[in-house]
Amino acid sequence: MKNPISLPMIARLGLAIVVYVLLAEISLSLSINPSNTSAIWPAAGLAVAMTMKYGYGMLPVPLVGTALYLLTTGVTPVPALLIGVGNMLETLVAAFLIKRHTNVRSNFLSVKDVFRFIGIAAIGAAIGGLVGPAIFLAENQIAEDQFLLDVFVWFLGDLSGITVFSPVFLVWREASSVSWNTQKALEITAFALALLICAGIVFGTARVPLLFIFLPLLVWLAFRYSQKEVILANAALVIIASLGVIYGNSPFSSLPNNLLLLQVFVSVIGATALALTVTIDERHRATRELRKLHDELEQQISQRTHQLNQAVEALKDDIAKREAIQQALRDRETQLEEAQRLAHMGSWEWDPINDHLILSKEMIRIYGVPDDAEEVLTYQQYLEYIPQDERHLIDRIVQDALLSRHAFAYEHHVQRPTGERRYLRCQGAVTTDDSGRPVKLYGTAHDVTEANALEASLREAEELYRKVVELSPNGIFLLSGGRITFANSAGLKLLGAPTITQLNGLHFTDLVCHADRKTVAEALERVARHEPVVSAEGKIERRDGSQIEFDLAATPFSAHRSQDTLLVVRDISERKRVEQQIYHLAHHDPLTGLANRLLFKERLEHAIAQAHRSGKSLAVLFVDLDRFKVINDTSGHGAGDQVLLEFAQRLRHCLRDSDTVARTGGDEFLILIEAPATPLHVPSVAQKVLSAVEHPFQVGGKEFSIGASIGISTYPADGKQVETLIQNADIAMYRAKSEGRGRIRFYSAAMAAQSLQRYRLEAALRRALERHEMELYFQPKVDLQSGRISGAEALIRWNHPEFGLLLPYHFISIAEEMGIIDEIGMWAIAETCRHCRDWQRRGLPAVRIAVNLTYSQFTDESFCSKVSRMLRDAGLSPNILELEITETMVMENAEKLMSMLLQLRSLGIRLSVDDFGTGYSSLAYLKRLPVDSVKVDRSFIKDLPNDSEDVAITHAVLALVHSLKRSVVAEGVETREQLQFLVAHGCEEGQGYYFSHPLPAREFREFLAREQVFAI
Repeated sequence: MKNPISLPMIARLGLAIVVYVLLAEISLSLSINPSNTSAIWPAAGLAVAMTMKYGYGMLPVPLVGTALYLLTTGVTPVPALLIGVGNMLETLVAAFLIKRHTNVRSNFLSVKDVFRFIGIAAIGAAIGGLVGPAIFLAENQIAEDQFLLDVFVWFLGDLSGITVFSPVFLVWREASSVSWNTQKALEITAFALALLICAGIVFGTARVPLLFIFLPLLVWLAFRYSQKEVILANAALVIIASLGVIYGNSPFSSLPNNLLLLQVFVSVIGATALALTVTIDERHRATRELRKLHDELEQQISQRTHQLNQAVEALKDDIAKREAIQQALRDRETQLEEAQRLAHMGSWEWDPINDHLILSKEMIRIYGVPDDAEEVLTYQQYLEYIPQDERHLIDRIVQDALLSRHAFAYEHHVQRPTGERRYLRCQGAVTTDDSGRPVKLYGTAHDVTEANALEASLREAEELYRKVVELSPNGIFLLSGGRITFANSAGLKLLGAPTITQLNGLHFTDLVCHADRKTVAEALERVARHEPVVSAEGKIERRDGSQIEFDLAATPFSAHRSQDTLLVVRDISERKRVEQQIYHLAHHDPLTGLANRLLFKERLEHAIAQAHRSGKSLAVLFVDLDRFKVINDTSGHGAGDQVLLEFAQRLRHCLRDSDTVARTGGDEFLILIEAPATPLHVPSVAQKVLSAVEHPFQVGGKEFSIGASIGISTYPADGKQVETLIQNADIAMYRAKSEGRGRIRFYSAAMAAQSLQRYRLEAALRRALERHEMELYFQPKVDLQSGRISGAEALIRWNHPEFGLLLPYHFISIAEEMGIIDEIGMWAIAETCRHCRDWQRRGLPAVRIAVNLTYSQFTDESFCSKVSRMLRDAGLSPNILELEITETMVMENAEKLMSMLLQLRSLGIRLSVDDFGTGYSSLAYLKRLPVDSVKVDRSFIKDLPNDSEDVAITHAVLALVHSLKRSVVAEGVETREQLQFLVAHGCEEGQGYYFSHPLPAREFREFLAREQVFAI
C-alpha cells in the first residue's frame, strides 16, 4: 500500500503553515486588544482553500498555524492548542460543507453557489467565533462584557477572511479565461489606476466617505474580465481598505467601532463582487450554450439541405427513367411535388388522343395558372401561356416529336396572366402503344429564370472583380510555389516592371531586401500552413535599384485544385515617413526642437535603470526663466519665441552630447546629466546655464535681459522614480526663485515640507475671495506741514483659517504665478471704494486712499473703464483714489504703460511711483510719466539721520523729485529724528509706524473720526 504522506505534501503543509502564521501576524495590525481579535482573518481563507484544493491532509495548517501564532503573542500552550482545534474544526466544517453542497472547486458556477458558499463560510466562522473568545474568557484574557463583541468581531473577521481570500487562493494558480492582448492590458492598467485614484479619495488623505464608487469599477471589471481578475481586485480593495484603517486614512478612522465598519465593508464588497462576477459568468455560459445550440441547428439545416440536393439529383435520374418507374413515381407524388417546388421544376403529361394535358402543382405555379382554371388543360389552352412569337416553334417541336417518336428538348418563355415572363428549359419524351402510335407525351419544365439571372450576375461580378483588381492602387500578386504567376498593374508599377513576363517565375522573396527576406519568407510559410491571413512589412528593391517600404497581407487561394497564395502589397513609404514625423512631433517641442516632457521621462527612466545597474548617479536640473513673462507682455509672443530659441541653442552648448535637455512648459526646461564625471560637474553645468542666460538676448533690434532659477535633484539621494526626481527638482527651483531668483539650489527634505505648505496656500488662495478671507488694512499718511491725516495706503491681508493673518509677502507672489493677481487687485480697488463711500456717509473727512497695482492689470485694456465704473457706482470723486506703480514696472514697460497712465490721469485719478530708489529709474521717463508723487523706499529712511550715505541719497532724491515738480512721500518713518530730517528737507508726506501701524477698516474709521493732529 502506497504511503499517503509524501515529501511534496509535507513541503506544501510546511509552506502553508508558514504563510498561515505570516497572515496571522499581518492581521494582528487590525486586532482588538487584549483578545487579539482581528477584524479580517485571511488565514481562515487560506486554510479553507488549501483543504478544498489538497484534501483533509491540510487540516493541521490551522491547528499548528494558530498555535504557533498565539504562542508568539504570549498565549499559553493549552489555550493556543484549543483555539487551534477550534480553527481546524472551522476549516473542516467549512471545507466539507462547501465541497458537499456547492460546485465550487476553483471557480463559482452559479449565484446559488456564491450564497451557499457565504452561508457555509458563516457556519464555519461561527465555530471559530465562539471557540476563540470562549477560551479567552475562560482564561480571563477578556472581560465578560466584551465577550459578545469579541464573538461578533471574531465571526466577522473569519467570515471576511473566508469569503474574500479563499477565492483568491483557489484561483491564484488557475489560468485566466481572458484572452490577453494590448487592449486588455491597457484596460486592466486603466482599472488599476482608477482603483488607486478612488482608493486615494476614500482611504487616502482625503478620507471621502464615498465607498459606493468602488462598485462601478467592480461591475466594469466583471463584464470585461473573468472571476480571477474580479476576485484579485476585490482582495486588493480589501487590503487597501485595511491599510487605510491601520494608518488612520479611512472614512472609518474617525468613527467609533471603525474595525466593525471595516468588516461590514469587506463582507459587503466581497459578497457583492462574488455574486456579480458569477452572475455575469452564468450569462456568458448561457450565451455560449445558445451559440452551441445555434451551431447545431445550422449543421442540421445544412445536412437537410444536402440531403434535399441529393434527392433532387435522384429525381432527375428518375425522370429520365420515367417509363421504368412510373408506378413508383405516383406512389411518391407528394415527395416529388415538394422536390419540384424546391428545384423549381415541374412535370407534365399530354394525352394527344384525348387532348388532355395534366400539369404538376409546380408546373401550375410556374405557368401561373389561375386557381379557378380547369384541372386538365387542352393543348391549345397550354399554347396560350406561351408568347405569340414562340408558339409556332413549340408547336413544331411537338409535332416533330409525334412523328419521330424521339425524345426532345427545348427552351421557351412563359407569359403568366399577370404579364410576368419566366424562362423554362424543357425536356420531353414520347410513349407509343404496341402499334407504334403515340399515346402520351411527358416531360419536365425547369424554371431557370433566376439561374440565368445568377449566371449573368456571376459574369458581371467576374468582370467587376477583374476591373477592381486592375484598378486597385495596391499591388495584387498570385504566387504558386512562392513564384509570381500574376500581378495587376499596380503590382507591376510597384516593382518597376513594365510587363508580367519580366516577373513570371520569380520568387517573390527574391525581390525583398535581404534584411527583410527572412520575415517575408516566414510569413509565406505560415500561409502554406493554411493560416487564413498573414501580414508582414519590409522593403522591396525595385528593378531600377530604388527601395520602397511595403506591407503585405497574404492568404491561401485555391484555383484549379492547386494551393496558391494571394498577396496584397501596399506601398507604405509615405506612411512611414509621416509616422516618423508624428513620432518626432510627439516627443519634441515644436518651437525649439528640444525633447518634450514625454521623451525626457522616457530617457530619464532609461537612465535610472542604467544607473541602478552600474551604481552610478545622475542629476535632474529644473530651469525656469525669470522675467520671461515681461517679454511676452511687452513685445509679444513672437519675441518670446525668439528668446526661447536662442536660449535653447545656448543650453545645447552648455551640455555634453550624452546629456538631455527638454522644454516642458512655456519657460521651463529640464536637463538630465547622466554619470557626472566629478561631484562638481553638476553645479558647474548649472553655473554655465546661469552664465549663458545672463547675456542679453537680441531680438528685432531690441535687447532683453532675463535670468534663470535652477533646482537640482540627484539619483539616488533625492529619489529613485522619474516623477519623484522631477518633482524634487521643481521644489528646489521654487526655493531658488523664492530666495531672489538667479540662483541654484539642490533639493533637500526640508524643501518638501515647504512645498507642501505652498501647495496648501495655493489651494486655499483660489477660494479666499469667495470665502471673504481677504481684508484691507489702512496705514495713514500724514501731511508733514500741518500734521493732519492726508490719506492712507490700502494694504491687503489674508485671514487664513489655519495660518492666521498673513502679510502680502506670503501670498502675492503665489497669486501672480497662479494668474489670479488681477482678480485680487480689482477686489482691492472695489473694496477701497466701498469703504470710502461708507466713511463719507458717516460724515468723516474725505481722505485719499492709495492702492498698489501690478503690471498684469495694465495689460487689461478695459482696466480704466472698470475703475471708472467702480468710482461711479460708489459715488466717489476720482481724486479720492490714488494708484501706485512700482519703479521696476516703469522702467521695464514705460512706453506701454504711458497710454494707460494718461487715461487714468484724464479720469482725475492720482498716480504715484512706489519704491523709488530701488531700481534704475531714467530721469527722462520719470519726467514724462503723468504721476503726482513719488514714494521714497523705506530702505533709505530707516538709518536717517545717522547714515551719511542714506542722508545724501535721500537729500538728492528730494531735490530731484521737487525739481520735476512732484511731491514726495517717505515711507517707513519710525522715529522722531527721521521725521525732523524729512520736514527740514521739504518732504510733503510721511507714512510709517511713527504715526500708526496698518489698521483694520473699523479702527481706521475711528482713527479718522478723532481727526488727530501730529506734532511736527
